[in-house]
Amino acid sequence: MPFLRIVCSVRLRAIFLALCLMPVGTPTSALARAGNACPTTPAKLARQPQITLPPDPKISSKEIAFEVDLGSDGHVRGLQMDQGSGDGAVDLSVKQTLETASYDPPQTGCVAYSGGLRVGFTLPTDNATPAPPPAALNATCTPYVLAFLTPVARDRKRTGTAVVAVQLDAAATRTAEPVLKKSTDSPVLDQEALRIARTGQYNFLQGSACAPQPFTYNLELTFQ
Repeated sequence: MPFLRIVCSVRLRAIFLALCLMPVGTPTSALARAGNACPTTPAKLARQPQITLPPDPKISSKEIAFEVDLGSDGHVRGLQMDQGSGDGAVDLSVKQTLETASYDPPQTGCVAYSGGLRVGFTLPTDNATPAPPPAALNATCTPYVLAFLTPVARDRKRTGTAVVAVQLDAAATRTAEPVLKKSTDSPVLDQEALRIARTGQYNFLQGSACAPQPFTYNLELTFQ
């Protein structure tokens, strides 16, 4: 899917950009609501941050894109660049802004959980060239994960956050029983966290420059 074009302005030699969130293939069912108090929504920016680029940026590509790995409270667990601008200072400025931006984690059935999203935008320059063809996949980075979970009705008086280790192969298929790494301090919720991890479906973030590979994914679940 192409990047969305945005309107930019130049003020005091600084360029202010509005981010455009790229869809990452979230199923239509993820947009349905599981009750008024428990919407089912994908990971997204809570609000669009304002990015100030350095003066006289030397941009050689019209497109820039980053992957963000969010925890279940919306904090950034990891961030990596898929497509650079050609200017290291520009890339760093955008990266630092995205690291401190506000996000909403994915959630379903009154459970917020960790997940990835891809953010990209078009750069404001007349001299830039279209994005180069995709390079070979990077085997040194770890692809971020999209999880599709199916929690059930529960007693919402119990709340807490669990972390469950899920072993995935290069096709993002679970290969072993999930292991509880962080307890909610509630045996009932811990068992529900393990059940959610066991019955969930996993996929790698679309458009990632990271080569698919086996690894252990730390699924974070916050019962609200």
